[in-house]
Amino acid sequence: MRAVYLPTKNNLIKLQNTIKQRKSGQKLLEDKSLILKRKLEEYKTKKEKLQQQLNEVLSHAQGALNKAIVDVGFDELIDISNAIKKDNSISVKYLSVMGVEMPSCIYQEQELEPNYGLYHTTVEVDESIIDFTTLKRILIKLAEVDDSIVELKKAIEKNERRSKALKEIIIPKDEELARKITSTLEEAEREEFTRLKVVKNSSNL
Repeated sequence: MRAVYLPTKNNLIKLQNTIKQRKSGQKLLEDKSLILKRKLEEYKTKKEKLQQQLNEVLSHAQGALNKAIVDVGFDELIDISNAIKKDNSISVKYLSVMGVEMPSCIYQEQELEPNYGLYHTTVEVDESIIDFTTLKRILIKLAEVDDSIVELKKAIEKNERRSKALKEIIIPKDEELARKITSTLEEAEREEFTRLKVVKNSSNL
């Protein structure tokens, strides 16, 4: 709810201070948007690089997997995959960047241990396991970057709405009100000056 300002000098000073503060706040919002946009571009670049990495590793992993299937058979490969120790060492914490909560995935990659028999396996099987482990690491990082991009976009949109509201609606209304109060006070001063002049002239008669 907007404050109601009676046309007094004290209220005019208060209103002028409010306008000054709002202009300062609006400038800070603009600066924040610029910083967030730069951060967004950084994350978009990271995403492009990760996506390229992902495509390269995935292509190699699929090739190795196809060769492994030919070498040991699909059923044997399923048994081997079931023997591999599951790695659930992923945790997520959130970091604040200019007031935006952004995820940071912590993945402590464990050393690969062959928990499967080596007699029926081939180099292609090992390569396939290594490639898909690398793929997992890239996907975790890509998910982190993707989520950060979403959060940054939402923050930029919210920030720009607030900045636009201040710049185009709230501050202009306050400035118009300040002009009206100023005009009212000036008119009152002229009337008072005229009244005093009349009183002075009357007393001299």
